[in-house]
Amino acid sequence: MNMKMNKLRLVFSLLLLSLMTHVATGDELTDFQSGNGEVVRLSVFKSRVLQLDRPARRVSVGSPDIADILILRSSQLYVLGKDIGTTNVLLWDSKDQLIRAINVEVTHDLEGLKKLLHDLLPGEPIEVRSALRSLVLSGQVSNLDTMQSALRIGQSFLQQIATAKQKQTFEQAPAGGDDQVAGEVINMMTVAGNHQVMLEVKVAEISRTMLKSFKMNFNAIDNGSSGRWNYGAVNGGGTFPDARFDPGDLRVPVFGDASGEDSIIGPVIDEFQPNDLTISDTGFFASFLTDNFLFNTMLDAAKEQGLAKILAEPTLTTQSGKEAEFLSGGEFPIPVPQGLDTITIMFKEFGVGVKFLPIVVDENQINLQLSVSVSDLVSADAVTFQPSLVSQGFFIPALSKRSASTTVELANGQTIGIAGLINEDLREVVSKFPGLGDLPVIGHLFRSQEFIKGETELVILVTPHLAKPLPPNQIQLPTDNFIEPSDTEFYLMGRMEGRSQEAETEALPEKVTTQTSGAEGNFGHSIH
Repeated sequence: MNMKMNKLRLVFSLLLLSLMTHVATGDELTDFQSGNGEVVRLSVFKSRVLQLDRPARRVSVGSPDIADILILRSSQLYVLGKDIGTTNVLLWDSKDQLIRAINVEVTHDLEGLKKLLHDLLPGEPIEVRSALRSLVLSGQVSNLDTMQSALRIGQSFLQQIATAKQKQTFEQAPAGGDDQVAGEVINMMTVAGNHQVMLEVKVAEISRTMLKSFKMNFNAIDNGSSGRWNYGAVNGGGTFPDARFDPGDLRVPVFGDASGEDSIIGPVIDEFQPNDLTISDTGFFASFLTDNFLFNTMLDAAKEQGLAKILAEPTLTTQSGKEAEFLSGGEFPIPVPQGLDTITIMFKEFGVGVKFLPIVVDENQINLQLSVSVSDLVSADAVTFQPSLVSQGFFIPALSKRSASTTVELANGQTIGIAGLINEDLREVVSKFPGLGDLPVIGHLFRSQEFIKGETELVILVTPHLAKPLPPNQIQLPTDNFIEPSDTEFYLMGRMEGRSQEAETEALPEKVTTQTSGAEGNFGHSIH
């Protein structure tokens, strides 16, 4: 009887155990199907061994390109991360019952990257995250060089993945193509400090010129005072008219006509036209005239000294990494022929121009790529252009330009000269009558000479500042102190600006009071 009872208890226990196992397996299967299995995270190209509760006979991997799975001794699971991404692993026992579900997440080696950044860039609070196949670097760094170094270090980690994919061990063909082999480094880092840069430019130029000239021109004509001969002399140029014949006042070119016939008769002397004798500034002139003889002479002597000064101080503000451009001047038109009697107009800029690109590389260090130019319109070397079928021509002036382009690195408020020029030119011209101009004393009558000397000094200075906005009450404008003159001030006093009430009060004589202390008492008096 007791044996029967024991057998019944054993059968009942086995049935209950089987029922509990079946229910537990059903619950686990429900969790597996809903995706609530165990999560295993590991870095790419690193492995991990998991201990199983019971021996596994069969394993299934969702994406073999993400992770490689091996069963060791039937109760250990070897997991190797092969690529960035997520997959799942299902395990069955010998009775084909699902015993475990594992979600595998393969990421970048974030801990290794954090340690490397901490060792190479100490004191920089750089945070590292993984976003699918890309790396995200965030935080506020001290300077731009640190940011660039962190980006290069992060890029080396991505390059490690691309290099390993080319080896036989990890050779595969991702579903997304070759562009999924390695992602990119997403930069969310910022540089500490102010990022607005104000650039002050000073262009200072002074030019000195010296001119010395001595010019002697004359013309003399003798019209038949000695028989049939007519003669004359000229220093300064002139033109000869055609030869003239009587009767009929026939005129023939001096050097022959178009038909090739010789013209041996000389020009008519009384129609000789010498160039005008002009004196540009100071000099002497004289003239002698008789019945048959005329003599004119002119002495032009000058000494000039010139001084020119140019000072430009443009100021420009922009953000770090943004290019800014400034021009104070204008544009002048240039006609450009286009064919078929058509002309288009192009405009050329002139004046003071500044173009710069600042980059804040540190809290107090600024890198500048800048270009500075100063140009003026000059009449020297100008061009006169007159197209066909147009009655008037175009006068195109020339440009005198000084420019400099460079890259410098300065601290906040420092000044550096980016360009400097000391130019000296000398020109001397002597024009003389052959032979006569070499005679002593009287040779000056047949000689002209000119001496020109020029000196130019130029310097360009730049000063960058880390700029901050000002409160409105601290801003001063050039027009703040201007007061429109009244009718009395303008018409009677000839003033271009009016005077404020405060200025008139300050202009009044002040009351001065002095007080003297003596041994016998205090004596005070006032002076008005």
